[in-house]
Amino acid sequence: MPPLNPFLRAFFRSPYPSQCQPASHHVLLVPTTEVLFSAKDRETNVSYAELASSEEFLASHVLRVPGGAPPQTPAAGGNVRETKGKAKPYSTINGRTVVVKDTFVYSNKGFKTLNQAQLLSDAIYYPDSHDGQQWLVYYISRPLIGSFQSTPLLPAVISDEPSKERKRSLAEASGSEIAQVEHRPMVPKKRVVKNFGDLLMQFPMISRQMQGGLEKVIRDLIAANDQPIRKRDSRRSSTSSHRSTPSLSDSVSSVKSSLSGASTVHPTALELEPEEESIRSSLETAITSAIDLFQGVDKTQLSLLGANTELTGPVVERMIERYVTEQVHDQTLFPRVCAVRRPDDAELDSKIRKMADVDIAQVGIPIEGGMQGKRDLSRRLDKGVEAFKKMGVASSPQEMLEILVNTQKAITSAVEETGKTDGDQKLPSNLTINADVLVSMLLVVVIRSSVRHLHSRLLYMRYFIFIDEVETGEQGYALATLEAVLAHLSGGSKALRRASQRNRALWQAAKSGDVQALEAILQPDGLIGQTVSESPIPLEDSSDGDISVDLDIGDENEIPLNGSAALDGGFGSLQHVFPFQKPPTPPPDVGDPDPVKKKKRVSMAPRSQSQSSAYSSRSHSCTKSVDSTTDGSMYNDLSAEKLAQTQDGDGSSVLMMAVEGRQAKALRFLLSIPAQFRAGFVLDDVNNEGTTLLSAAVQSGDRPVIDELISHLELNASSAEIEHYLRVQDSKGRCVAHYLFNQPQLIQHFGKKLPWRLKDRNGQTPLFALCRSYDHEEYHSMIGNALTLTTEAQGDSRRLQLDDHVDAKGNTLLHVVNDMDITVRLLKHCDSDVNAANDKRFTPLMVGSKYGRLDLVRALFGDPRTDLTLRDLRGLSAVELAKDDEVRNRIDDLVLLSSPLGSDGRITKIVRSFFVEDATVRLVLKSGARNTVNGLVTVTTCRRSPADFENLSKWLAIEHPASWLPVPSNLPSPFLIPSRPSRALLRDTQMRLDAFFHILLSHQTFATHELVWEFFLMPEMSDEASLDRSQRKAAARVESVKEDYEPLTETIEVENFVAYAREQVRNVTGSTRRVIRATNQHRMRQVDLFESACLANTGLNTLTFLPPTHLSALDRYTRCFSLTDANPMAFLYYTLHSTYTSLSALQTALNRPAYLIGSMTSAQRTISRAQNSLSRSVRWTPNIGIFEDSKKATTMDAWAKAEKARQEYEALGCELRYTQEVVAGELAGWQEEHVRSGREMLKGLARNMIVKEKERLEGMRRALEGARKASEIG
Repeated sequence: MPPLNPFLRAFFRSPYPSQCQPASHHVLLVPTTEVLFSAKDRETNVSYAELASSEEFLASHVLRVPGGAPPQTPAAGGNVRETKGKAKPYSTINGRTVVVKDTFVYSNKGFKTLNQAQLLSDAIYYPDSHDGQQWLVYYISRPLIGSFQSTPLLPAVISDEPSKERKRSLAEASGSEIAQVEHRPMVPKKRVVKNFGDLLMQFPMISRQMQGGLEKVIRDLIAANDQPIRKRDSRRSSTSSHRSTPSLSDSVSSVKSSLSGASTVHPTALELEPEEESIRSSLETAITSAIDLFQGVDKTQLSLLGANTELTGPVVERMIERYVTEQVHDQTLFPRVCAVRRPDDAELDSKIRKMADVDIAQVGIPIEGGMQGKRDLSRRLDKGVEAFKKMGVASSPQEMLEILVNTQKAITSAVEETGKTDGDQKLPSNLTINADVLVSMLLVVVIRSSVRHLHSRLLYMRYFIFIDEVETGEQGYALATLEAVLAHLSGGSKALRRASQRNRALWQAAKSGDVQALEAILQPDGLIGQTVSESPIPLEDSSDGDISVDLDIGDENEIPLNGSAALDGGFGSLQHVFPFQKPPTPPPDVGDPDPVKKKKRVSMAPRSQSQSSAYSSRSHSCTKSVDSTTDGSMYNDLSAEKLAQTQDGDGSSVLMMAVEGRQAKALRFLLSIPAQFRAGFVLDDVNNEGTTLLSAAVQSGDRPVIDELISHLELNASSAEIEHYLRVQDSKGRCVAHYLFNQPQLIQHFGKKLPWRLKDRNGQTPLFALCRSYDHEEYHSMIGNALTLTTEAQGDSRRLQLDDHVDAKGNTLLHVVNDMDITVRLLKHCDSDVNAANDKRFTPLMVGSKYGRLDLVRALFGDPRTDLTLRDLRGLSAVELAKDDEVRNRIDDLVLLSSPLGSDGRITKIVRSFFVEDATVRLVLKSGARNTVNGLVTVTTCRRSPADFENLSKWLAIEHPASWLPVPSNLPSPFLIPSRPSRALLRDTQMRLDAFFHILLSHQTFATHELVWEFFLMPEMSDEASLDRSQRKAAARVESVKEDYEPLTETIEVENFVAYAREQVRNVTGSTRRVIRATNQHRMRQVDLFESACLANTGLNTLTFLPPTHLSALDRYTRCFSLTDANPMAFLYYTLHSTYTSLSALQTALNRPAYLIGSMTSAQRTISRAQNSLSRSVRWTPNIGIFEDSKKATTMDAWAKAEKARQEYEALGCELRYTQEVVAGELAGWQEEHVRSGREMLKGLARNMIVKEKERLEGMRRALEGARKASEIG
């Protein structure tokens, strides 16, 4: 079956694989399957799936690495880190050049277009061929040929006629729009200029022409305002007494036109002092001079500015004005304005501090919806306070005015409901709020923000902005509203101060637990007609003084609020925006032209929200508001019922203050007053953060307070109400159960009533939050009880589903738990995914390794499903993420101990491999044996390189030439691309060398060899000494063979045995090769199956009508087909490959007897030739004296050759007999070991396949259940 990837399918059908030999000297750059199927070449309009079969495409993506070593490899002792970031050129097999730098590949010489692609991952590919060569593949993000253009799938739309989105998708797919864009002339992008300083930085020529003049303007402005401010003899009214007061009808019309956006000039009561006039005049002169300087800039530069930006003349003038003001704001302008207005600011700041504890229901704001409506209003005001606080650090009047406008927008925009955990984030919508309510809301914002110098800031905003018209429009309305607020705070806020002091007295009593004071304030029978001074506790003033406040807030100093009277505080008439000082306007049908205007006090009752804001009533809504009263009198506004409902700036009620202050007695007293604190009020009582009373009590950890609340709730609320109360979420989405680690005894108390599967904004359930309480004293018992109750709360009689307790980052309970016994329980008795990865692809094993939780790592290793080979987003495994070397060493020990025992009861294994900076590989070799005395395992550790294994093989071959021995040579280098070394080849090297060493340990000859044992017992070995020892032992073996074995002269039996053995080994080798090929085919088909699932998942994700939960379940279902290095078929391949290398070594060993027999035959011929030479010399040499010496020498030489050949023949005969015995014995031993290892291989394959396939089916079931649950909820 051909591979799914078009490039791999075409490449291995082409003649290029035969040309790229050896395969270890080449690298395939393979675009991902999804890219090839979902992209095309823009120039030829041909899909890359079709283009991948061309010779140009194939040859341009195959890199040639001569010698199997990367270019520019550092010399011995060098550091690969020094050259890692440098660009390295590679040649393709068609002569083109590709540059690799870091993790990116760039097309270079020979390519028509310059492209770049990212190196995504590496893998080893095994084609379906007879030779079974492995190819190194690097997957890249896009092809290096052509002009890349994505061709996304067209989303299916369920509709009778094509929608606009469908038409647009079709147009994009056809490429018509792209073609139009290509032929459309390029428009230069305009520069973005945020302020004048940015303008000077982006246009240096303008800056150079203006720099000197700007500096002089700033210096002159500072010098003009350098004189000390004259101290005023008496306070001068800041309001002109000759200013006329607008009529009520004009004021109402002004408000209407302001809200509608008309250009209405709002009257103001502010008047500049002479010093302020001087400052304003100097600033105006400086701004005018700066604008003149800008207008005097070279026209060419101004034209360049206009062509490259969207700026206009008025915009630049505003920038210049703001720039000049900012330059002198902190040094001159604002400090001098504050110095002039210091008395007014000090008085206002003092009064504001005394009103810090006023409740929002006491300022005349109508509140609908009971406590929930009040909480919504409080959240809007908190947004306004947060925005208004920025005014304290503003650096110009323009910025202050922007902050003021943003504040009013914030308090008039709806906010999302607290505790919502769904992903739908709604944009805030503007509310329709009339002028008097807006002033009241801004009043609360000003009080709670504690911004100083408000009089100075108001004057600063109104009179020190010249370009913009701040008297009209939105800005004018905002300034008029703020002026109205400051007017009331300065001259008519005594009622609010008294209400604030009354609240403070109650709140202080609740916080301190003063039951007597609470009783004096909240008892209904003693409230009317009493004064606060009769309370047993003193009332605190904001200025650290104690005063008494009467309930009657009428005062002769209060401001008359008729339509014609001016404010006593000197701020003029601001009735057009001020809610507290507007006379009741008769209905339109009343025809009395001059109605009698009654004096109106500062009422705390809600006002009408009609368009004109001229009518006042008890409530404008059918829903009773929090502060609505029956008769609208001031005494009911400060009644016990209203005081009991007051809240501070954080939204904390009197009950919440007692709870947070850990005052159990005060809480008991408050709950004993059912008239003020009904059961419904207690259940609905939450602060601005959405925290309930019980949740606050649990967080404080005060047991008596918790007991009081629980007893009150259980006595006055039903079981259903309590269960609903336990589900109430705060602003973080957390309920009471999320904080039960503070009071673990409540877990058993509430039991299944707790919402165990309710998630907060971070996706954490109460069980998840408990598991994160690592340092809790009762951690084990607390989590144990919670697991039991959570399982029972499921109500389906199944194991605990850990998928219900996954947070927003993908962490499961196995990621966060910190107890070994609990981890074992989660693994054995819960439906858990031990290899679940979070958003960073961290598995529980990686988290335990990273944070050094060795007990958890040990527990996870006990689960056969745990995959040690998984990697995170950076490509690091659990061992590489270890906290330190100690943790890493412990994990290596666990890997060793999880391996099967050897025949000698010892465990020896290569547990890890890693890259070294000298472009080499190191392998950690460990061996352990159990001590029979104490039962402990003694582990030895050493680090070896692949060259060490090759040397070991050479040394053993020297000592035992007759033994079969696999040779671990010609291992491919993982550093063919040094900037991204191949981790696939690294693991392949580890697995091959581990199999080689296991062959030695099970070898009949080498299992007890001293070199083998020294190799894993001695940390350091000398290569020279080991080689010298092996050579000396080889010479000694030759002498011992001559002495101990009789020469073998008849070789027929040996030849027949060797021929039969060779034939049998050849048959087994062929069968093993066929099984290896089938195994590789199965592995590659699994890869294609996963890629097919990914393609299907990508296509289904384009269906817009599928809910996100179903798409998430589909993604999870697709991940079930992913393959890792721990795949059982991978272990089967390496086991079979080990068998294949053993068979190859056996074939090599069986060639030695034939070689010896051939040598013996050659020696026999030498002996025969020497004997024939002797006979010829005797027969033909004449008996003449002169030939005697020559005859004797020839005879002696023939006898010497014959004797040497005879000795060699005898030595070869002895070696042949020795070799026959060794080969026969080792062949028999290998057969037994082969049968045993084959059975173990099949058992391990079956066992691992069952574990993996069962886990895969469980993953599919979880994905389907997730989709089913989402459908049921929907």
